[in-house]
Amino acid sequence: MLRSRLLAERAAEKILTDIASYDPQVVEGDFLVFRAAELGFDLRLRRVAVAFEVSVPRPAPRRQGGTQTRDMALVRSELLRTVGEIFADPQDIVAATAPGWIGVLHRLPAGCSTPSLVADCRRVTDLIAAQDGLVARAGIGEPATSVGGLHDSYQDACDALRLGTRFADTDPVHLITDLRVHQVVTAVSQAARNRLLDLTATELRAQPDWPALRDTVTAWCESGFNLVRTAEVLHIHRNTVVYRMNKIEQITGRSLREYRTAMALYLACLADRLGGGTVR
Repeated sequence: MLRSRLLAERAAEKILTDIASYDPQVVEGDFLVFRAAELGFDLRLRRVAVAFEVSVPRPAPRRQGGTQTRDMALVRSELLRTVGEIFADPQDIVAATAPGWIGVLHRLPAGCSTPSLVADCRRVTDLIAAQDGLVARAGIGEPATSVGGLHDSYQDACDALRLGTRFADTDPVHLITDLRVHQVVTAVSQAARNRLLDLTATELRAQPDWPALRDTVTAWCESGFNLVRTAEVLHIHRNTVVYRMNKIEQITGRSLREYRTAMALYLACLADRLGGGTVR
C-alpha cells in the first residue's frame, strides 16, 4: 500500500513538473498527453491549475538543528493527503513540487463556478491552518484544455500566489483574474517602473502620509471610481476620502476624476508597492 502510494505521488510529480517546465520547442504536447494517459490522466479535459504555499509563520519555534525546509519535508505526505481530500476527483493531479509547495491540476466539472473553486481552496487553507503552526495560501490560474494552456495556467497560479501575498495580505486565496494588471506591471522592466513612479508620483511620495494616499488612489481605481465603495474598502469616512483626494489633486495638479490621470497614478502606486523609484 505504501509503495503504491509513493509510486502514485511520484507519477503525479512527474506530470506536474513536465507541465510546469513545458517548452514546445523541446517536447511535443501530444507526447505529454500520451505519457499522462498511460498513468490514467487525460490532459485534454478542462482543468485549472492551483498552487499552494505552506509555511511556518515567523517567529516560529523550531526543533534544535531543524529548519523550516526540513519541517515542510516532514509533513509533506500529510499536506498531500489534506489537499487530496478536497481535490478528490480521480482526474485531479496533486503533487508536491518543492518543500512547502503543492500544485494541483484540477479537473473542472461541467458547471463548476469560480466561487466554488475558491471555496475549495479556502477549505484547504483552513484545514492546513488547523495543523499546528502552519500557514497556507493559494493561487488560482485560468481554465485550460491543452498542455500549453495548462503550462500557462500553472505559471499564472504561481504569479497569483506571489502577487496576492504582496498586494492582498489578508486573503489566503488569490485569483490571477484579479491580478492581471499587477502581473503586467511586474513584467515591465524595473527602469520603466522607476521612471513611471518618479515622473508621476515623486511629490506624493515625499508626503509623510504617502502610504495612506497610495492606498486611496488604489482603492479609488479598484472600486470603480466610486466614493462610497472607496470609503468602504478603506474603512474610513467618505469625508476623509474626499480630503485625501483633494490633497492628491492639489499636489499633482490633476483631477482623479480624469480616468487617464487616475490610472497612471494607480500603476505608479502598484510600482511603488513592488519597490522602485527614488524620493527626491
